[in-house]
Amino acid sequence: MPTLALRARYLVEGFISGKHRSPLTGHSVDFSEYRAYQTGDEFRAIDWRLYGRTNRLSIKVYEDETQLNACLVLDCSASLAYQSREPLMTKLDYARTCLAALSLLIKRQGDASGLAIISDDIDHYLPASARPSRFYETCQRLDAIEASPDSAFARNLGRLSELLKQRSLVVIASDFYEEPEHLLRVLNRLRFDGHDVIGLQVLDPAEIEFDLEEPGQFMDLEQGQMIALSPEEIRESYLQHFRAFQGELRREFVDAGFELITLRTDQSPMEALSLYLARRL
Repeated sequence: MPTLALRARYLVEGFISGKHRSPLTGHSVDFSEYRAYQTGDEFRAIDWRLYGRTNRLSIKVYEDETQLNACLVLDCSASLAYQSREPLMTKLDYARTCLAALSLLIKRQGDASGLAIISDDIDHYLPASARPSRFYETCQRLDAIEASPDSAFARNLGRLSELLKQRSLVVIASDFYEEPEHLLRVLNRLRFDGHDVIGLQVLDPAEIEFDLEEPGQFMDLEQGQMIALSPEEIRESYLQHFRAFQGELRREFVDAGFELITLRTDQSPMEALSLYLARRL
């Protein structure tokens, strides 16, 4: 399999995205409003013509095409190691490929990206940077990670706000198999701290359709025991619970004012993301 960096380059090639606009402000070409001069403001920013008319020191405030600061978050929970069949990627491989492609796309826009890899702790953290080397650093960290049997993803995701020093776009790649109340608490914390969130829910098609044919061992989540069953025996019940879970997860994101995109590992990552990203980045 090609290296992660090469896979990301292949996916991003041909994807064209215009500069995003932001409500954050800075010195640029689009005038927004005046505000009073304050100690610490650049002296050269004073509008002297307005001062001549009003005898007040004022500064022009502009709407700026500000630099995007993105934090790419990878969930390394054990469930991400799932792969129903060859040649599909595991959910973890698919998730890291998506994040690597986004890192490259952000780099090509001249924006800043960082990385947080989370399992039973925040295992790796790279603050947002627009350095050209950030893409390669991101790929190196992503490539070295394996799914962890011990995970507290939602709890550690909640600690991420402590590391983010400025408002950021937080892109989370996970299957989001978490307790709903824990995840909602984390999403609300990120919203309260001024961050925006995109959830990339990575699922294997077998998890969505439950089209398994061979008998196998299934985990009873209430009893914590493995039970030998035929998929036909539990398909209807599984699909009913899965749809309920998906509906609740989507509501959590909507209630927090964020967006959730469900990706299947039998789809090209960039094909699945391209229409959305063309609007977003």
